[in-house]
Order: sequence, then structure tokens, then C-alpha cells
Amino acid sequence: MDTPPFDFDQKWKELENGLSLIFDACLNTAAKGTTKRSISPKEWTNYYTIVYNWCTRQEEQKKEELYHKVSSFFESIVRQQAELLKTNRGVILLREYLKIFDNFTAAATFLKNIFQYMHRYWIPHQQQNAVDGKSIKIIDQLALVKWREICYEMLKNAILEALLDLVEQDREGETVDKSLLSNFVQAYIKIGVHEEIPDNFYKQEFQNPFIEKTKEYYTKESDLFHQTNSVSEYMKKAEERLAHEQQTAQRYLHPSTEPELKSACEAVLITRHNEILQNEFQSMLKHEREDDMKRFYHLLSRIPNGLDLSSETMKNFLIDVGMAIIKEQSSTSNTKRALINSAPFIHRLIKLHKKYVDIITKCFSDHKLFVQAMDEAFTIFINKNVGVFTMAELLNFFVDHLLKGNEKLSEEQLEETLESTVRLFSYFDDKDVFYLAFRRSLSKRLLSRKINEDAEMSFIAKLKVRCGDVYTKKLEGMFNDIKLSNERQPAFKEYVKTIEPPLGIDITVTVLNDLYWPLTKQTELALSSELLRCMKAFEDFYHKHNEKRKLTWLYNQGNVTMAYNYPDPKGRSKKLDLIISCMQACIVMLFNDTNRLSFKDVQDQLNLTDEILKYSIAPLIYHKLKLLNRIVTNANNVENVQNKKENPNKETNKPKEDDDDDKDTVTQDDEFEIAQMKRIPKTRVAYPPGSTRMIQKQSQQLQDKTKQERIIKIELALVRVMKARNVCTLNELISEASSQLMKYFRPDPRIVKKRIETLMERGFMKRDEEDQKQIHYVA
Repeated sequence: MDTPPFDFDQKWKELENGLSLIFDACLNTAAKGTTKRSISPKEWTNYYTIVYNWCTRQEEQKKEELYHKVSSFFESIVRQQAELLKTNRGVILLREYLKIFDNFTAAATFLKNIFQYMHRYWIPHQQQNAVDGKSIKIIDQLALVKWREICYEMLKNAILEALLDLVEQDREGETVDKSLLSNFVQAYIKIGVHEEIPDNFYKQEFQNPFIEKTKEYYTKESDLFHQTNSVSEYMKKAEERLAHEQQTAQRYLHPSTEPELKSACEAVLITRHNEILQNEFQSMLKHEREDDMKRFYHLLSRIPNGLDLSSETMKNFLIDVGMAIIKEQSSTSNTKRALINSAPFIHRLIKLHKKYVDIITKCFSDHKLFVQAMDEAFTIFINKNVGVFTMAELLNFFVDHLLKGNEKLSEEQLEETLESTVRLFSYFDDKDVFYLAFRRSLSKRLLSRKINEDAEMSFIAKLKVRCGDVYTKKLEGMFNDIKLSNERQPAFKEYVKTIEPPLGIDITVTVLNDLYWPLTKQTELALSSELLRCMKAFEDFYHKHNEKRKLTWLYNQGNVTMAYNYPDPKGRSKKLDLIISCMQACIVMLFNDTNRLSFKDVQDQLNLTDEILKYSIAPLIYHKLKLLNRIVTNANNVENVQNKKENPNKETNKPKEDDDDDKDTVTQDDEFEIAQMKRIPKTRVAYPPGSTRMIQKQSQQLQDKTKQERIIKIELALVRVMKARNVCTLNELISEASSQLMKYFRPDPRIVKKRIETLMERGFMKRDEEDQKQIHYVA
């Protein structure tokens, strides 16, 4: 069957008239505000049929000719619209451009329906096989390409200028129609259809110039603002600007613009002024300007490595503040004063730590760099020398002060303070020193029978969390001994009732396991007959149940409550309960038979060493409610005391605080007599077990014991590593052993090497014969 004739020229005229009708309807409606003229279904079918018949003809070149005719038609339409727009500028240009462009794209979309057959067959075939296939677009995209090549190219500079002016007016606070901006973003994306990535056209034509203009604007503004305003005000301004630009990007710009705009603004507003901000940061810390610190953090956290320098600044600031507190404490060379100052000193450190924990939380969102900076700062100054006592001992004095109830705190306050104390403890390099000191103090509290068990166990639990079970095992064992002794006490009381004649003394005995308790060697003491009977009674009772166990009496650990009858100033008899140590009780009981005894008399009768006697008798003489008077028999000493009384304000070369250490002086030439009570005291008075001189000596003993225990721990760690590894290098051995010891103390590598040599001499390990750096474990 023959193909019916097809007049291409006539058919194009019909089709062109239809295309013009569609564009006139769309463009005129936008221009005049009239209702769009409708095209009947018959007309739509006719236009579609023309394109169908055209594309199904055998003449291939005619199909391409149709495509180019449509392209030329678009060119003519676009040129007409460009002529209408080219005289406009500013906001008027933007509005008119968008109106015409929207109507033009709507008309092109309508045309797409007419050319559906071409879209399905001819255009895909050309795109795949033709040499210039990439230049072949579907009809609505072809319309956009022509718009871009003609209208946009003619007006792009004026459009960009108008858009950037619109943005600047908005930054200056003027009221503008920012919907124009978002609509133009979509327009840029649409006419970027010719690109492989449409966004690239938007970035090249608008985003890049917009970013550069933004940098210029904020560079100028920030420089001028800095000249006339404080850093605090600048940070507020920078925050406002960053928030404004973020809002603009999120609401009106393409999603790809926000990170670029954010980066550009941060570079100009923050990075460019970073040095000025960092210089002001130390002042913010010093004057606790929390609002400024919050802004500082939120600004600097936006830029790469912005917080590195500021965290280092905070670290150095905290070191200076902490060292000032340490220096004040270390300037005290007097033992008593150091003890008295220990509680306020630790309170200051706790307050400092809590303050900056709160600041880091509220102002820096617990950022790890600031947390690390604070930890490093505290680790540095917490481990500095603090004078008479080590930091570990001072912290122990403070804990002892708390757990004895010397501060009136609620349970919640006590728990919070103990938690803060353990935080300070966690910074110690030498946790073993604190452990020994705490264990010694805990033993005294437990033996005094006046403890807050809940608080004690809570504190030990906190130590256990940080240091493990091994650290607290002996502490928990001490509590168990007290529990067992308490359970044994009722049976002993019943046993005492059977003794004839009655003891006449209420006695409580605590049996301690020497594996758990920090016990000193037995002190020689000649007990009074009353105390000897009590001791004998318990031994008989204990051995009935534990025949194979040996008891060693620790007189220096015992307490005595003794009734003291004395005449008041009016001659009336008064009774006072004295809470004193076992040794002090023996000393006082000697004065039942005489009013005056010499140092030598007391020593001979009680069989005490010079040191122990001086330690025990000093509190009885120098307490504010003294029991004994010290009589100096040495002529030179008498003269010195008299001169001191006659000239109390006379200056000497000796520092004043050093005089305090001489106030508890006792010599072998002294004599003692019962002191006359000049005022009516309370019904109960507790006396310290000894002078503060002994506390300083105990501190030295503690340090010596620490050194001995560290040697053992180092050797045990070395053997554990070698047993597990069998063979390793010297450096590996030192590193692994040190890492095991770090939770107790920071080992000195020189000492570790020395212990390795000692273990080699003792046959636990040996060097490799060929490689001296290799060490072998010897089973």
C-alpha cells in the first residue's frame, strides 16, 4: 500500500501556529492577568498527529529538520522575551524575569506532550547513536537550553548584581523579598540542564560569586566592628551573623550552598580573628565570664583545630591557679599549722575542681579537649611538693577529718565531698602513699569505735572502683575483724561476770588480723595491776576458744575512759571523764599516789622509751585543759622560759611558726605535777594520743615503708610479665611492668632497671647469651 502524501512545509505551518498559540496563551496570561485560552482536544490530537506522521516517515533527514525547526522556534520566542527584559534592573528585573521564565517553562512543558512520539523513539535513538547525540535534548529541555544561551547570557550580569544587592540589603537589615532568592536558585538549576551535573551551573553562576561577595562583606564589617567594640560584643555579633547566614542558606539557597557558606563565614568571622579571641580567653577564665566562654566555645568549635589552643590556654591557667594554692600550703613549715591548714587546703582544691567541672559542662559541653586539659593541669600541680607532708598525707588528713564527723554535713553533702575527694585522689601519681596513710588512719577510727560505717564503706567503694579489689581488700578485712570482735564481746562480758573478785572495769578488746592491719611493733609498757587483771581475763577467755593462736597486745592502739575527781576553785569536788590513750592512762594513774614525779621516775615505773614517753605525755601538758604542769629544772631552760615570759614580743631570728613546734617540748630533766583546774571544763575531754612531733616522724616512716613496698611490687610485676612472656626485650619488660604499676604509683625507670638486675642475681631471669637486650624467664 502506498504511503499517503505528506506536505512537510504545510504541516510545519500548522504545527508552528499551534506552538505559537500555546506560547501566546501562557506568556500573555502572565503578562495581562487574563484567563489562559484553552485549546480543544481536537486541536491537541491534530498537533500530536502531525508530529507522529512526521516522525514515522521514511525520510530521516526530515525528522532532524523538525527538531531544528522547533529549536529555531524557541530561539525566536526567547529573543522576544529577552528584548522585553533587558531594560529592567534590580528587583524589577528579578520579578519580571521570573514571571516570564516560569511561563516560558510552563509552555515548554505543554509542548512536551505534543512531541511524545519523538521523545520515545527518535530522540533516544539520536542520543545513543548520533555523533552529536549529547546535543540532542527532549523538547522541554531544548527550550531551557535556548533560554540559557540567549536570554540568560544577555542578562546574567544584571541578574547576579541584583541578587547580590538583594542579599546585602537583607544583611543591612532592610526588608526584602527573599523568596526571589529561592526562586532564582530553582531557575539556575533548571537552566543548568545542559550540564552533566545541573548543580554545577548554579555553583558557577551564582554560588561562587555569592560566597566571594560574602567574604568581602564580612571581612570589612568584622574589621570595623573590632575597632570600636569589645571582644565580648564581637562574639555576639559573630553569633548573630552566623545564625542569620545559616537561616538564609537553609530557607532560600540550594542545599549544596550551606556548607560552603558556613565555611566561608567561619573563616572570615572566626579563623581570621582567632588570635584576638584566644588572647581574650584567659581573661574570660580569670573573671569567670560564663556567657562569653559559651560563645567562645560555640564559635571556636566550628573551625578545624579551633579548640586546641584554647584547651592548652585553660590548662596553663589552671596550673597557675593550682600552683598558687600549692605554694601557699608549701610555705608552711610548721607541723601543727600544716595539719590545721590541711582541711581548708583540700577544700580549696575541691572547690577549684568543682568550679571548672561545672564550667566545662555548662560552657564547653564536656568537650574532651577541655576535660583532658583540666585533668592534665590537676595531675601536674596535685603531684607537686606541698611542704611538711605529702599531698597524699594531706588528703588523708582531710578524709580523716570528714569521717570523724568534724564537719557538720548532711549525708548528701558528705557523700558529695567524698566523691570530690576521690576525684582528687585519681590525679595522684603515688596512690600507694595515700593507701598506707588512709589504712593507718582507718585503723585508728575503727579502734576508737566512733565511726560512720556507711560513709567509710562508701569511700572504700569509690576507691575500689578506681583501683580495683586488690587495693581495698585489706581495708575490707579490717571491717570484718571489727565485726567479729563485736560478735565476740557479749560472750566475753558474760565470762567477766564469773570472775572473782570482780574486775570493776568495763573492758572491750578487739582482736586484729596482722595481715590486714598496719600494726607497729609491740611497745613495752608496765601496766598497772588493774589493767593487768583485765588483760589476763581476756587471754583466758580467748584461749578457751582459740588454743593455738597467740595474742600480742598493742598498748599504743588502746583507749581508756578514766574518771578524774578534782576540786573546783570553790573547793567543791567535781568529776571529769578523760578519754586518753592506754599509755597516758598509765602515766596519770602514777599521780594517784604522789603529786610530783620526774621524767626519770615515770620512765622507770612504766618501762617506756624516751621517745614514747615524750610523745604520750606532751598532750597532757600542752592541751588547753592541761592535766599536768611541766617543771623545768635545768637552770638555762628556766632562764629562757622566764625571759620569754618577760619579753613576749622580743624579736628573734627564729620564725614565729617554728615556735609552735617547740610548744610541746619535753626533756629528760623535766618534772611533772598535777595541774590545778582554773575553770570548770566539760564533763568529758578527749586528749590526743601524742604530740604532733610524732606525726611528722610517722610521715617519714610512711615514706620509708612506701619505698620498701614499692620494691616488692616492682619485683612482683617484673616476674609476672616474664612468666607470661617467657622471653622479651628489656624495654618491653620495663614498659609492661610499669603499665601494671601505674594504678598504684608512677615507677622510676632507673629503679625498675635496678630491680631487674637484682632479680637476675637472684636467678629469676637471665640475659640472652647472644643478644644482651633479650631477657629469659628462669622457672
